[in-house]
Amino acid sequence: MTTYFAPTQDLEFLLNEVLELNRLRALAPFAGLDASIVKSILAEGARFSQNVMSPINESGDRLGSSLVDGNVRYPPGFADAFARYANDGWLGMDLPERVGGQGLPRVLQAAFAEMTNGANLAFSMLPVTIRAAARLLLAHSDASLVKQFVPAMVKGDCAATIVISEPQAGSDVGRIGALAVPREDGTYRLNGTKCFISNADNDFSQQIAHIVLARTPGAATGTRGLSLFLLPKYVDDPPAGRRRNGVQVLRVEQKMGLKASPTCVLEFTDAHAMRIGNEGRGLNAMFEMVNTMRLEVAIQGVAIGAAAMGRAIRYSLERLQGGAAESAPKPIIRHPDVERMLLTMRARTEAVRALTLEAALQLDLAEHDSDDSKRARALGYAQWLLPICKAYASDLGFETASSALQVFGGYGYIVESGIEQYVRDVRVASIYEGTNGIQAIDLVMRKLIADRGERLADYLFRMRADVQATAGDPALAAIRSTVVQSIAALERVSNVLLERGTCKQSAALETGAAGYLKLAGFAGSAWMWLRMSSKAQGDSPLHRTKRATAQFFASTLSPETELHAAQALARHSDTPNLNDEQWLAGI
Repeated sequence: MTTYFAPTQDLEFLLNEVLELNRLRALAPFAGLDASIVKSILAEGARFSQNVMSPINESGDRLGSSLVDGNVRYPPGFADAFARYANDGWLGMDLPERVGGQGLPRVLQAAFAEMTNGANLAFSMLPVTIRAAARLLLAHSDASLVKQFVPAMVKGDCAATIVISEPQAGSDVGRIGALAVPREDGTYRLNGTKCFISNADNDFSQQIAHIVLARTPGAATGTRGLSLFLLPKYVDDPPAGRRRNGVQVLRVEQKMGLKASPTCVLEFTDAHAMRIGNEGRGLNAMFEMVNTMRLEVAIQGVAIGAAAMGRAIRYSLERLQGGAAESAPKPIIRHPDVERMLLTMRARTEAVRALTLEAALQLDLAEHDSDDSKRARALGYAQWLLPICKAYASDLGFETASSALQVFGGYGYIVESGIEQYVRDVRVASIYEGTNGIQAIDLVMRKLIADRGERLADYLFRMRADVQATAGDPALAAIRSTVVQSIAALERVSNVLLERGTCKQSAALETGAAGYLKLAGFAGSAWMWLRMSSKAQGDSPLHRTKRATAQFFASTLSPETELHAAQALARHSDTPNLNDEQWLAGI
């Protein structure tokens, strides 16, 4: 029995009407992509999510993954679900046909991924690392590694992991100490301990490709000394045959959420490894995976937020409480405070869904447009959007799941409701793949300051174009005004930060970075509501709801613009300079 209902109607609306997929159809690889194909893929994805993935979500959370005799065991049903996922071709959906993929757009894969993540976030942790690793190998490895591993990944025969963190080096990757010593045959012998490795082992794939950041002897300190390696779980060793490589799972962590997805500590002992790309350029190559992973974490936030919201709305329509004592109780959705919570969930979630799909679409244009300048512009714009989407959406997913629990009341706090699992599962999304604080600093330091506002200017240009295009519609006046206010605030704050960057006031920039990202995310959300409501001109329930929600966003949430602007302009000098004794005082 499913507890998940895929938002196919809204996804179709966004893809076909708001994001205008015809921009992709103009590109040679996607010339045959029409609305019927989009509808069919979304329908099949919904069926798979609802019928295969959702039914094992609760049991997976309850039973979790475990370590048995050095091997990871997934909960019952996960191996069969993965086999069906692979056999149906979902693993290679947006990968090239030459390696066995389907060659479909990332934006369509992103829409599918929302459904699978919403149905079973723990399961969905596995395929995304496979896709990310395949993309990295296609971009940075030699042909022999691609031939050996990527088609196997697409078929589901080879899983993949991203192996970065160490006990002394989490987000501070420059302190990584794992060492890869070269052999005479061009391979390496790798030693070290790694932690927080998702899906580091499984009991259903024939092979696992560990993508590992490590140092070579004599390499520079910091991130410039890191190289990237592929370390397979099994190696062919003639004439002895296939043997287990020098990698061991030491522990499966006991976690707050995502219990079916094993998070492992790995130890490498003289493990056979092959270098990916040039020595000392490992972090640069790893960024190929970063785009995929940041987008996916944004999707996770949207997916859990939307799933929790959907459950809360359905519950609110059925749950009868309150009203005059002499009359029948009414559905709690008719209580103003509950209505406010639900509208806030909807206004935030549907806007960030649109913004995240916009980022995916830009990655498609950056990869496939035949015009070099258009590809470069799309890539710069996507790079601007990705940290915003990752942080803004992951925060939103947790906040929305928490609000949904509030709507359920005491029942939401009970495990049987399934709502508290959303809260636990999505909480880590703001931590992994670069904490949200790091995303904010990246946006300010690398995206705003480093190119002197060039990507910001493109962001604002696109917003202003839609403001101008909708100027003649009085029904859009409120949401258009909110976008105009957001543009003005974002431009004003950006100019201050650019000046601080010129004066090398890095402490002030980092202090205000979180507020700046929220301001940029809010502006993007307002813009998406302008775009959605401008296309929702019909009399269908969906279109009427879009226009009403845009009105709510403008009337109720617009004051957040100035709040985020003030937070972005905060100076480090305004922060109390507490010494260690003061920090501990009274606690």
